[in-house]
Amino acid sequence: MTWELDHVFFAASDADSVEVVLTQFGLTFTDRRIHHGQGTANACANFENAFFELLRAHDLEELGADIVRPLGLDERIRWRETGACPFGLCFRPSDAPTDTGVWPFETWGYEAAYVPRGTSIPIVTPRWALGEPLVFVSNRSKSPVSGSNTGSRLHCGTPRTLTRVEVLRTDRSPVSAGVQWFVERGFFSLRHGSEFILKLEWNHGCEGKSHRFPPGLPNVLHW
Repeated sequence: MTWELDHVFFAASDADSVEVVLTQFGLTFTDRRIHHGQGTANACANFENAFFELLRAHDLEELGADIVRPLGLDERIRWRETGACPFGLCFRPSDAPTDTGVWPFETWGYEAAYVPRGTSIPIVTPRWALGEPLVFVSNRSKSPVSGSNTGSRLHCGTPRTLTRVEVLRTDRSPVSAGVQWFVERGFFSLRHGSEFILKLEWNHGCEGKSHRFPPGLPNVLHW
């Protein structure tokens, strides 16, 4: 049973200005989508094996719907006001059975309006656990960017592979068992910090370079 990182998201109320800063740094956001019924929209920057998703509010009424609220997306987008963790990680099963009952961690089904009727998105993070990153499972068995010619769309035109993710959160309480399962197996690192920070490493940091964005944009890149 093998699991792979599919994508990482950062939710922000000022996503437009965040996108400008990230674009000026060298990321290229090529894919965009409105999550109808969920009240969010995104802009995505592809790496060779995964992608980075910048998540924003699109429809406040949909964002406050009963089916959406347990995800805490509204609070995560307004993280500066609410203290909710603004980050999320999605994993995909490359050879795992589709029966969630045999997975080594518990999930709950989020019946998103934008997925086919009768299906749901398995969510690992418990409902209303806003101090934790939102961890969930994709129904894809391979990267949506694998095999595509993404080299010209990555950082400054250079192909980048996402090799490590670290999340710093301000909540000191223990994380849920499902999230801890991914942490203990090295899929990502989760630590306490004085502020929220999402650290992404490209290509095992082989160039020995890093970039910390200005205050208000809690992202650090290593390559």
